[in-house]
Amino acid sequence: MGCGSSTTANAGGGGMPKSAADHGLGKNRNEPMSKSEVENRIECSESSRTATFGGIKVRYAFLSQRGYYPDDAHKPNQDSFSITEHFAGQDTDAFFGVYDGHGRDGDKCAHFTRDTLPGLVAKYAAKSKNREAKARAAADGSNPADPHTIELTKDQMHQCSLKAHVECNRSMHRSPALDDSLSGTTSISAYIQGRRNRITVSNVGDSRAIIGQRIRRQSSDKIGRGGSDAGTVDTSDSSTHGSLRAVPLSRDQTPYRKDERIRIRKTGARILSLDQIEGLEPVPDEDEDDGDDG
Repeated sequence: MGCGSSTTANAGGGGMPKSAADHGLGKNRNEPMSKSEVENRIECSESSRTATFGGIKVRYAFLSQRGYYPDDAHKPNQDSFSITEHFAGQDTDAFFGVYDGHGRDGDKCAHFTRDTLPGLVAKYAAKSKNREAKARAAADGSNPADPHTIELTKDQMHQCSLKAHVECNRSMHRSPALDDSLSGTTSISAYIQGRRNRITVSNVGDSRAIIGQRIRRQSSDKIGRGGSDAGTVDTSDSSTHGSLRAVPLSRDQTPYRKDERIRIRKTGARILSLDQIEGLEPVPDEDEDDGDDG
């Protein structure tokens, strides 16, 4: 990762020991892997960790399971993640990222992004804070403030994140350690800025960030006395009657979205399924597939 205080998963390590299950056999052909062999493919934190970043209290953990492919029993885990507390020199900030690789070198792409992206985000955030400190000092004739005391606006954070992702992508293209011509990775990250009570979510691809929103439901005795039975948002503790609702914080970036299809075609690229590439399905005119915006 880009910051020394980060913790990362060895996404390609571990795995199950060599056995008949490696060849898709197992004890019988209907059960290619035993329970213990499946468990050997799981990497997870021993327990969740609770941390406070400024005004935001979070509890986090991680879990990743290497899949099983009968035709490629030794295929590595292509998922990776990064966790960085005290991000960019700020005790009140943290950076969480998940990277889901695909293609032959998908695991290498995920690892590259895990090791590169957080540092780039921190670098561009620091540059933006330094510029802002100098601009404020020039405006009022004072000495520049400590950049760590500068809080970036939403637009400034957007530009920092955009530049970091573009540079990470370009660096991956130039890396001699992998071939990303037919491989890549998603990237979904949450940059927590505790002093601002703000979470900046960045997304490339179709991994998704969600937040649990507590829904409080009034008890039956209140409903009987004329109370409403509609659910209301509640931020109190779990002792209240209610449940959690998953609310998406990101929107999947796929060609199923009309705006994404338009963006792709503006670069001169085409959007084809594997069957269309291999001639098994017809290729429609671009004007014919503008309806879906999933």
